[in-house]
Amino acid sequence: MKRRHFVSSMGALGAVGLAGCLGDDDDNGSGNGDGFPTDSLTWMIPWSEGGGTDTYARQILPGMEGPLDQSVDVDNRPGAGSMVGTEWLSTQDPDGYTFGTVNSAGAHFTWAAEGLEDSFHIEEDFEPISYAGTFGYTLIVNRDLGEEYGIEDYGALRDAYADGDISGFGYQGAGSDSHLATLLLRDDYGLEYDNSVPYDGGGPTSEAVQSGEVAAGFATNTSAIGAEESGEAYTVVNLMDIEVDATEMGEDLDMITNYGDSMAWLVEFTQTQLAPAGTPEEERQIISEAVEVGVNSDSAQEWAEDTGNILEYGDMDAAEEAWTGIVEEQEQQVEDAIGGFDAFNELAEEES
Repeated sequence: MKRRHFVSSMGALGAVGLAGCLGDDDDNGSGNGDGFPTDSLTWMIPWSEGGGTDTYARQILPGMEGPLDQSVDVDNRPGAGSMVGTEWLSTQDPDGYTFGTVNSAGAHFTWAAEGLEDSFHIEEDFEPISYAGTFGYTLIVNRDLGEEYGIEDYGALRDAYADGDISGFGYQGAGSDSHLATLLLRDDYGLEYDNSVPYDGGGPTSEAVQSGEVAAGFATNTSAIGAEESGEAYTVVNLMDIEVDATEMGEDLDMITNYGDSMAWLVEFTQTQLAPAGTPEEERQIISEAVEVGVNSDSAQEWAEDTGNILEYGDMDAAEEAWTGIVEEQEQQVEDAIGGFDAFNELAEEES
């Protein structure tokens, strides 16, 4: 088991220093002179508002606007396990004014599982910019039901489904990594839910659990915090290898590795910022440096420290390493886990 703590590549003083460098030789302090950018930028998030990816972006965004000397607008485009927004991003003009966060390796899995090779290529149709952190899946349970049936760990959650005490299990997108994880929980970890329901991201899934529409379901460790703050749900098990203590159960949060093999290859993600293929390196570098300032801003750092989320900056080269070569690796991983993508799709169709 590994433990990850709050990470900063620069610290607050470093962020101030970088902002100063970006402002050199520039009348308006942006460092961009009369060049890029001269208008607002669009940051595409392929998940609904309130999910983990969206939450990270909104923490980083305020610190980016100063060095860019332009506004940055979040554009949520959820659907198909992040594929709606990801495909849209691949079709945008490669001028630097539109970029997005797409999570490796979850997006790679969903793209391959959905057979979208004829629509776009998950690796070849994008240029790396940066990455901004690591996060992953936990399971949350409706508070009223959890307290009624004493659900304090994964074993108790499993028993409550098996006994018919609770009903409904929510996951984030049909055909997505979350869908495969749901099937693996059923087949390999004994989670005998009566029915599973797909939602468009962590925000809607968390809302469904909070309202009691489903008894339990997937949340990222980021969106789980909001679910707990609502008072209507709590986190019951961590599916990652990374320990998280930003839940009300803290370091006592149960780990799925207590019940079987690690699921980290499927449920831990790197938040990678990408631009459409053909976007010039100079424009991408300007955005990347702004992401670095945003990540290391006082407000973003304080949020990460308060919540335990892993917020760290990776440059263009690090982003490329985190993004490329994943599809080939996953083919064997999915084969080992469930018999391949075709087998996954057959099981997914049977369950729908």
